[in-house]
Amino acid sequence: MTANFWCKMIQSDVDAAYDNMAHVPGSASLPAAWSAKATAFRFAHPKLIKELPYGPKPRQRMDVFHPEGAPVGLVVFVHGGYWMRLDKSFWSHLSEGALAHGWAVAIPSYTLTPEVRISHITAEIGIAIEAAASLVPGPVRLVGHSAEGHLVTRMICSSSPLGKTVAQRVAKVVSISGLHDLRPLLSARMNETLGLDLAEAVTESPVLLPSVPIRVRQLSG
Repeated sequence: MTANFWCKMIQSDVDAAYDNMAHVPGSASLPAAWSAKATAFRFAHPKLIKELPYGPKPRQRMDVFHPEGAPVGLVVFVHGGYWMRLDKSFWSHLSEGALAHGWAVAIPSYTLTPEVRISHITAEIGIAIEAAASLVPGPVRLVGHSAEGHLVTRMICSSSPLGKTVAQRVAKVVSISGLHDLRPLLSARMNETLGLDLAEAVTESPVLLPSVPIRVRQLSG
């Protein structure tokens, strides 16, 4: 497809297609419910390292939850929010299942657009995963929701920011309703915040990039 095709898609159609919350009745109340569950989970969990820095910027922090015994490996959950909203504090309770099976769980926040570009966020998540992997031995599983399904999938592309040692530890990637082709977003209203251009949309679209051999599981939303 040409650049003109992607830039001339009808904006109203694109906006409607990517406005997930508008299609869910009562969605305005969901973030508060997520936050309440996550806060309660953090309060009750005895083996939590909170606000662990992986870089100098204010949002370069992660929470790391440890299971009761020695961890069998590490799960990194990257939260959704279209690269421009929310943070780790909304999702702590999603660690429960992995913890019950003996996995440690790291949930990072990251710098949002428009302060940085999506390509910068990709690099930042790579740093966060490297930092979390240095704390927990064994296999690494990556999970990302919505736009951040894009970020975990980027970790297994040929242009992954992960170093070879950590990349070889990645055993599975689960992209939940991930965005893997960013070109349609060029004509979306949200691009006023994202600041994507065609070049970045191409280099940050996992569907257009060679991948490394890993088991990837795509879950529909």
